[in-house]
Amino acid sequence: MERVKLELQKTKAAEMEQAVEQASSRLKQIEKEYSQRLSKSSQTTGELQATIATLREECSRERLAAGRQLQEAVGRFEDEKRLLIRDYDRDIKALENETINYHNRMQALEVEMQHKELDTQEQIVQTQQECEMKIKGLMPAAIQKELEDTIDSMKSQITFLQKRASVLQEELNAYRNRR
Repeated sequence: MERVKLELQKTKAAEMEQAVEQASSRLKQIEKEYSQRLSKSSQTTGELQATIATLREECSRERLAAGRQLQEAVGRFEDEKRLLIRDYDRDIKALENETINYHNRMQALEVEMQHKELDTQEQIVQTQQECEMKIKGLMPAAIQKELEDTIDSMKSQITFLQKRASVLQEELNAYRNRR
C-alpha cells in the first residue's frame, strides 16, 4: 500500500510536473505573444509619435507661411491704400485748381462783359445824341418844343398812372386779405 501510495504520489508528481511544464510552456507562449504585441504596440506608438511630430512641424510651417502671406497681403493692401490716397489727393488738388481757374476765367469774362456793356451803352448814347442833333436840325423849333412838351407831359402821366396803379394794387391786396 505504501508502494501504491508512493506510486500514486509519483504519478501525481509527474502529472503535476507535466501540468507545471504545460502551464510554464503556455505562460512562455503568452509572454511571447504579449511581448510581440508590446513590441508591435511600441512600434505603432513610435510611428504615431513620429507622425504627430511631422504633422506638428508641418502645421507650424504652414502657420508661419500663412502668417507671412497675411503680412505680405497687409503690406500690399497698405501700399495700395497709400497709392490710392496719393492719387485721390492729387485729383482733388487738380480739381480745386481747375475750379479756381474756371472761377477766375468767369470773373474775367464778367468784367469783360461789363466793359463791353458800358462801351455799348456809350455808343447807344452817342448815337442817340447824334440822331437827336440831326432831328433837331431837321425839325422846326416850334414843333420840337411841342414834342418835348408832349414827352414831358407823357412822362408825368406815366408817373401818375404808376402811382395810381400802385395804390389800386395795395387796395386790392388789402381787400383780398380781408376776405
